[in-house]
Amino acid sequence: MTIRTPGDIVGRVAVGRSVSRRVLRRALAIGEAPARRSVNARLLGLDNAALATFGYDVRAVEEAGRGRFPA
Repeated sequence: MTIRTPGDIVGRVAVGRSVSRRVLRRALAIGEAPARRSVNARLLGLDNAALATFGYDVRAVEEAGRGRFPA
């Protein structure tokens, strides 16, 4: 049985403020950057018909490749 106090909020998720969580998030972001670049390069190598098959267009892929490094 759980005890609830008047200040409890059900379903609230606390933002991870610990150093280890920030380091883990940064490491994951660093690992994803080369993968995104590789996928964007492969997508840009396809013709417009093939991109349309996968639900992309050239402009969207080019804009995704210009994005800044995730914080």
